[in-house]
Amino acid sequence: GLADLTLDKFHVQLREWATWLNDPRSRVDAEPPSSVRAATTRDIQRFLGYLRGEDRFAARPARGDSVSLSASSRKNHLSSLRSLYRYLTAMQIVERDPTTGVRSPKVRTSPGFHLEATELEQLLSCDTGPRGRIIAYLLVFTAARANELRCLRWDDIDLRARTIALSTKGGGHHIVDIHPRLLVELRRWNLHQGQQAESNPHLAAALVDPERSFVLLTRTGRQLAKGAIAKQLKRRAVAAGLHALSPAHNEHRSKVSPHAIRRSVATMLLNGGEPIDAVADVLHHRQLDTTRRHYAFASNQRRKATIEAILQ
Repeated sequence: GLADLTLDKFHVQLREWATWLNDPRSRVDAEPPSSVRAATTRDIQRFLGYLRGEDRFAARPARGDSVSLSASSRKNHLSSLRSLYRYLTAMQIVERDPTTGVRSPKVRTSPGFHLEATELEQLLSCDTGPRGRIIAYLLVFTAARANELRCLRWDDIDLRARTIALSTKGGGHHIVDIHPRLLVELRRWNLHQGQQAESNPHLAAALVDPERSFVLLTRTGRQLAKGAIAKQLKRRAVAAGLHALSPAHNEHRSKVSPHAIRRSVATMLLNGGEPIDAVADVLHHRQLDTTRRHYAFASNQRRKATIEAILQ
């Protein structure tokens, strides 16, 4: 029942674990390479050191670089290993879970990168073509995850009722009301797609098929590839002059990402006075603490106003 992106993440992280175990550079004192079955608690601890970028484990055979991972990323890797060894222990493939007793890296929660309201407006007004425009509007006015928008079909949108049904993690659905500005853009995009379909049989065939009528289609009538939304958003952000990275990251790279837009909207709503439970509902968080710790961060002005409101 896990989402495809979660399964992809497990695959990448566990493959890196197996690759590291089999690389002689991961061993000390001339020890022979280990294996997934024979791994020990000491191996798990060494692997976390390798992910942290410790000098003695500087060689990163799977990643090809020596950039250390954050505590949050290392905790995520350890979580994948715990899941793996719980399964292997339950199936009696290994006798003992080597992750038992290993401490998770301590994560300090701090406000992540987010855009100000003026920057969001700048992103929306930039001219990079119709598809880049509707992607930006969908991200800003739904605060949805990129994959939710990638899987969005026209049948999921009720323009009369002004609602969007987003497919969420675990196979559920989340209803989002359509913002008036997004409503205008959806109608404009729908008209544009229809005009394009008049001379594009692939696009026309996809739009009349309920299973393939994705709101975001390629010119060949296919669903956007994973990562395409992020790539197009970054291209738009660079064109808008927003947080571009160095030329080494290539011309279409920026710190702006779908996740950053989601965090920006949450923070903006909270600082605008919206209750945090309402913000959590927009983000479709089951746990309010997820919103509080990772997405919605109060501004200094809001915290100051809250203190000053005591005993007023």
